[in-house]
Amino acid sequence: MIGLTLGLYGIRWGLPGPERLARVLPPGLDGPAFQQELASSWAALHQVLGANLMINPEASGTFTGVVVTPAGWKVPPKELLNSYRSFYLRSEHEDEQSILLGLSRMRPKRLQFNPHLFTYGAPYIYAVGAVLGAGAVTGLVAVKSSLLHYLANPADMGGMYLAGRLLSVASYIACALMLLWIGRRRVGAEAGALGGALYLMLPAAVVQAHVMKPHSVWPLAVLLTLEWSARILESGGLKRYAAAGALSGLAVALFLGAWPACLIVGAAGAMRLAGLHEPDGRPCRPGPEASGLLLAGLCAVAVFFAASPYWAFDFREAMLEVEVLRTYSAFNLSHPWLFTMGALRRSVTDPALVLMFGGALLGLVKGRREPVLLLCAVVFLAAIASTATIGNVGSARQVRYFMGWVAVGSLLAGRLLQELRAQKGSAGRFGTAAAAIVLAGLACQGLSYAHNYRLGEGERSNHVLAGRWIEKNIPAGETIGLLRYPQPSNSPHFRFDLYRLQFMEPRLAPVLPPEKLPPYLALTIPDHDDRRYLGPMLARYERVAEFPRGRLFPWISIDPTSTTVNPLIEIYRLKEKGA
Repeated sequence: MIGLTLGLYGIRWGLPGPERLARVLPPGLDGPAFQQELASSWAALHQVLGANLMINPEASGTFTGVVVTPAGWKVPPKELLNSYRSFYLRSEHEDEQSILLGLSRMRPKRLQFNPHLFTYGAPYIYAVGAVLGAGAVTGLVAVKSSLLHYLANPADMGGMYLAGRLLSVASYIACALMLLWIGRRRVGAEAGALGGALYLMLPAAVVQAHVMKPHSVWPLAVLLTLEWSARILESGGLKRYAAAGALSGLAVALFLGAWPACLIVGAAGAMRLAGLHEPDGRPCRPGPEASGLLLAGLCAVAVFFAASPYWAFDFREAMLEVEVLRTYSAFNLSHPWLFTMGALRRSVTDPALVLMFGGALLGLVKGRREPVLLLCAVVFLAAIASTATIGNVGSARQVRYFMGWVAVGSLLAGRLLQELRAQKGSAGRFGTAAAAIVLAGLACQGLSYAHNYRLGEGERSNHVLAGRWIEKNIPAGETIGLLRYPQPSNSPHFRFDLYRLQFMEPRLAPVLPPEKLPPYLALTIPDHDDRRYLGPMLARYERVAEFPRGRLFPWISIDPTSTTVNPLIEIYRLKEKGA
């Protein structure tokens, strides 16, 4: 019930539909002729960009210099065509469309199943396709081969995003149930219940449950790998090694960043070799364990390529995408500390982070008596160390690459709470109070994040409120400055035809001469903040309107880098034109 409440509340946020179009389109523009123009320009654009957008730098859609569109136009300027099409087709999370694009590349009748997207593994994309297929069979989702259908019926496109998000919610709940299962069988029933509940309430988990991306799905494969690695600790055996290895390969196939899942199997084998697999155990014979680890590795590789065959069939394209990903990597030994005290801390809250590390310390102390708890601690700490390979460790968005290990950390936190509650006398009462306070605080955090998704569903969205303010308070024909081409996620939703729009490259805007500065400036801050580029230029403006993210509880704010939902929007007015 916790998972259903937090996962489904606000699940329809930022979806395309006729109401959103009505806010940005001039009356009479929407119709077959305009829809055909958008479809034709889309086909021409993607013919230039190619099948894999990640390996084409032009796919970012950024501009250089200054671009101006006039007010009062009758024919939409070409600069706004992509923007308008995005309001027909895209959600307010810009990455979600890439999943549907991957599916659209496939031609099942020709046995063509290459999504031309390797970062988000084919198993995840196939799973979304299966959900959409099931929805089509039941009549709940409209799956059409023509883009024109979705331009004429944008709500049907919204239904596809919604179906993909429901897969995320199901996986989010499944992870909590898997924590309950592992807890009951391995580290304590109460630890599993507390850890599962804690995981569901974490802001990081609530965020990923609300988007159509693989970061709620691959953690489930990580937890399954953990369960079968625990079985290796019990009695070894080639079958268990094979199963654990196969599941770790599936985790990596779902998402490349899940590669530390392979360390779980390796850690289990190493513990057996060291005699840490049972309280009074002796080191196991190296031969069987070496054979098991070799088999696990072979199974991991086999499952990876079987689940994502185009890594083998189109290896060149895969490597080109990997080269792009390497630009986001930077090995630095300080990153684990910076990640832990920055992005991870803000994404799971201070109390939960303390409990996770406390549970890891407990696992190290009790390792001889509780091998599975030690395995969890080693895996969690090794995953923390692996963040040394991540380039940007400051943004809370980066925790999406860590969700499997957040789940393992939640189990460790639950085990520590169980240990505290099991103490006698006042210590036990303190542990019970601590568990109640932590879970109550996390419930407020989770509800606060879910509440912002609920605000993002319709008329109370900051996009809508800011757009209405603009149309009410800024005279038609006036110039409004924007730092990006309008998209559903990064712009107020207002009639673009009513105003002269001046798009400025963020890094160029500060060096514009005073007479070139627009009288008004609209800044949207979803999970990136362009204000840092403006420098002294922003001092020439006064803020005349602000639309902050909603607060369900006055003391809880949404981390600005965690999500694009219901973003902060600020409207500025030039203090003195030409000054």
